Amino acid sequence: MAVVGGGLAGLAAALRLAKARHSVRLYEASDLLGGRWAARRVDLGGRSVVIDDVPPVLEFPAPWRDLFRKSGRTLAEELDRSGAALVPAPPATYVFADGADLSWPTDRGELYAVHERRYGTATAERWRALVDRLDDIWQTVRKLGWEAEMTGRAQLTGPVRRRVLHDHTVADLATEIAHPHLAAVLRASAYRQGSDPETTPAWCAVALSVERRFGRWTVRSYSEADEQDRTGRSSAVVDALIGRLGTRRVDVRLGERVEVLDHRHRRIRGATTNHQRLSTSAVIWTADPRQLSDIGLPRFGARGLRHHLRRLQPARAPSVGHELVPISAERPPDQISEQIALDADGVPRVSYRRPVRAGTLWSIHDWRQSRPAASSGAAWHGFDSWLDRPRIRSGVDGLLIAGPWSPAGNSPAATVLSGALASYAAHELIAAPGPDR
Repeated sequence: MAVVGGGLAGLAAALRLAKARHSVRLYEASDLLGGRWAARRVDLGGRSVVIDDVPPVLEFPAPWRDLFRKSGRTLAEELDRSGAALVPAPPATYVFADGADLSWPTDRGELYAVHERRYGTATAERWRALVDRLDDIWQTVRKLGWEAEMTGRAQLTGPVRRRVLHDHTVADLATEIAHPHLAAVLRASAYRQGSDPETTPAWCAVALSVERRFGRWTVRSYSEADEQDRTGRSSAVVDALIGRLGTRRVDVRLGERVEVLDHRHRRIRGATTNHQRLSTSAVIWTADPRQLSDIGLPRFGARGLRHHLRRLQPARAPSVGHELVPISAERPPDQISEQIALDADGVPRVSYRRPVRAGTLWSIHDWRQSRPAASSGAAWHGFDSWLDRPRIRSGVDGLLIAGPWSPAGNSPAATVLSGALASYAAHELIAAPGPDR
């Protein structure tokens, strides 16, 4: 079994397949696993600090917990080995274009009380009703690419399309909420997915429902001598996943790039890298799917996939910067904090503050200085762009696709779940009877 790409989806697929006793080879073209989740040690102001470029807050922790459990050890047990734990994160604070700020708890009742005190009962009730409706939408879309495969247009029946507000965008929801602060929060949810609110389907605002339903979580270290600066560093979870690869005997090939997919009779038979040729009955592709058009898709068996790949455009990623405030200048906080500054259009600039051994680390994720990035998955271009995203079963026998380009979107949880779905499909494919298997 070959897994191409060492990001979240690749790690998730490889670990699940290895736990199921498949022989797995993981190819990563760079010299690091984890993609943009890879931790690195840098020098900031003359002090050595372990950093990453992803938010310190995790939402929807269930896919992470399930992945660790399916790899042989629970997430709690794995983190505990290094003196850390996954704990609830404090509320974020929004700062609006007019200078007002607002703490944003995830609890439904607490948030209603905050909104009622600040904006009045009518506005608080409108927001609660909107997110309650997004809760219902979540129950529909979670079966369309998150917890089950999205297989195509046939699943989007008339009732389904109406339930997920197919004729609305996130910008439309922002207009309907009729309050500048809450409209900016809605619009920011689209920008943080790398797309414009005017082209992002309304259902993508379920991110607000997911946050309210499952809370916000972060890594906290309980070790007094934590040389890895784990508190608030989300890549600590990925570090633990990478450690599991060796336990599960996954053959990791760093610096090895898949250049050709070998196929016969419209079926994948292997792959050729810049170092060797591998025979395999299935390839799970978690790298940029647009590369597939250039490395040997069957001429006639992949017309539909080629058509959709041509329509994909990468989502935008924020610029990320880090600054260290030494202990002598500022007492380090006990936990992480998150401040989301929104301009009048809702474009966010997110500041994270977390304790490290050398002081306080400030990390800025700025969507006002964003750029298209393949690692961020696909941008939204209206409701129908949902169907352009490559499905797990690509239509080419033996080729499975996962990652932030999947129909579920580009959130970390969705990416992890796409890897899980691909591993299930690969297991079924290998187990299927037939003379060529």
